[in-house]
Parts: sequence; structure tokens; C-alpha cells
Amino acid sequence: MSPEEGHRALLIADSDIPTTHLVARELREGFSSLEVRVAPDIFGAVVTGRPVIVSRLCFPRYSWLPDHLSREGVRYAYFVDDNFWEITPDIDVRLAQFFRHPATVETLDAFVRHAAVVLTWSQPLRDYVASRFPDIPAEFVAPGFDVAKAAALLQRHRPPTDAEDAVVRIGYPTTPRPRVSALIVPVVEHFLRAYGRSVTFEFIGWMPEALGGLPNVVFHPWIDDYDKYLEFKVSRRWHIGIAPLIGDGFEKYKTNNKYREYGGCMVPGVYSDVSPFRETVDDGRTGMLVENDAGAWIGALEKLVASPVLRSAIAEGAFDDVRRHHDLRTTGRHFADTVLTRARQVHDR
Repeated sequence: MSPEEGHRALLIADSDIPTTHLVARELREGFSSLEVRVAPDIFGAVVTGRPVIVSRLCFPRYSWLPDHLSREGVRYAYFVDDNFWEITPDIDVRLAQFFRHPATVETLDAFVRHAAVVLTWSQPLRDYVASRFPDIPAEFVAPGFDVAKAAALLQRHRPPTDAEDAVVRIGYPTTPRPRVSALIVPVVEHFLRAYGRSVTFEFIGWMPEALGGLPNVVFHPWIDDYDKYLEFKVSRRWHIGIAPLIGDGFEKYKTNNKYREYGGCMVPGVYSDVSPFRETVDDGRTGMLVENDAGAWIGALEKLVASPVLRSAIAEGAFDDVRRHHDLRTTGRHFADTVLTRARQVHDR
């Protein structure tokens, strides 16, 4: 029996968002049971006698919670997947108003300072936390992807083969990312001019306003339920996925989520040559890394559009890499082991 078996863990999350679902998936691989409570529902939860993980919570109205957990003898793991300290108005005006408010920063810092360990899915973010809080243990844990679920979906919605489809479908699922509009728009416009109806772009969740109404550009609303989102994404049978990222300030601390999803779903991806993709993608084998220049993006995409053999090779290479390094069954157990190990170290002092 592994060390984590038999433990009933508690996950306290900021809200019911996809990140909460993904963290819960990881923890369920390592704990025999997991209770998930979002912040408004924490009252009445038993916090003593079991592992506790707090995910992203930094709302000022819960500023009392870190001290309360400390007084109860609960040394929790604090998980954060974005660099909240570096969200500026040029990234998102609304979010910056919240995260740069002194009360939010104070609450976020308090959750970190009372934690037994801070866990991140990004090595640069782990390093940032360690430099900001040198006395608090911070660890990078590799994020996972449900390879088994994706494989089952791929059986139902087979990836496109070399001989299939007269139209090459290029996909991009994302939350609002207006800063990449200046890169995406000329790329899409080039393909519409040069390739006509033989190339289609599909967006899930957001797309640049300038592309609205253009032929061969399709927009699908965001899907909150992650299982339904993943099945819909696989069902689109994209030939290519794109992942543009500016990579400065806030963005360089993000996780390689796009790579894990594209690779796990056997979609060959084109990625901005910035962190976190620069540290993840083996250029030409598990994806294509390109500079944030429209001409470079057009060149990379044209290579993939013209070569089903290259697309297939990259899709297989990426899938094998995700299976070996990001399989949820392995990453989840490591996540849980790290939580338990740090909690024991605190109690053994």
C-alpha cells in the first residue's frame, strides 16, 4: 500500500473553475478519497486529522483562514498555477484591479506564509515563489493529463488520417487573450487569401474580434465542464493546434497546459518560442516552436498544412512524450506524496 492510500484529503478551492477540477483529478489519483469545498462552502468542513490542500484562494474575506488553520495545527499545502503577484492592467484590467489591491496581496501572502509547502505546475513560478518567500518550501510538481481518457475519446473520434479530409482544420481553445490578436489576425487572413476553403480555423472560448464573420473561421463558446470540453475538442479532429503566447511578465510563469492537451489528444501543435513551451517542446519532434512574428507562424503552419507525414510524426511524438512524463496516474501520486511528505516534515519538527 502506497503512503498516500488510506488518507482522506480536503481540497479548499477559490471557486468552481476548471483548475479546481484538474487539481481534484490529480489528488484523487493519490488519496483514497477527496472532499472538495469551494470557499463559500468551507464552514463546517473538518480540517484536522487529514491532509489539506488550498488552491488559489486569496479573497480578502478569507484573510482569517490561514491563521485559523495554523492555530488548529493544520499545515496545509498551498497550490497556485498563475503568478497573481504579476497581473498588471496591460494583461487584464479587471483582474489587475483585484489582484493588485493591497488587501488581496496581503491575503495571498498570508496563505503562502502559513503553508507547509507551496506547489506549482511551473518551474519558473516555483522559482518566483521561492525568491519572494525564501523561508517557505516551494516545489514544482509536474502537471498531469488524463491520457487514458483521451485515448478512449480518440477511439471514438479518430484523429484525421493522411488520406482524409480536403480541409485542414486548425484549432485554438483559449480564454480571452487579446494581446495575441496582432499575431493571430494576419496569420488567419493570409491563409484565407492563399488557401481559400482548404484551411479552416476554429476557436473555442475566444477569438479576435477582427476575425468575426470571415469565411472559414468558426467560433465555439467556451465549455465549463472539462470532460465535455475535452470530448468536444477531440471530436473536432483538428489537424493542427496553435498556442500563441507573448511570454513576458505574467505569462512566462504559466503551465504547459496547451502542450499537454494537444499532445495527449494527438494534435500536432505550433507554439510560441517562449516559456513554458521552450522548456517543454522538442522542436520538430513533439511540436514546432516559432518566434512571435506573423511570417514565422505562417511558415511553420504552411509546413504542417503541406505535410500529413510531418503532422502524424509530431502528433505521435507528442503523445508519447505526454504519456511518459505527464500521465495523470503518475503525476497525481507524486502530487499527493509531496503534500504528505511536507506535512510530516512540519509535524516532526
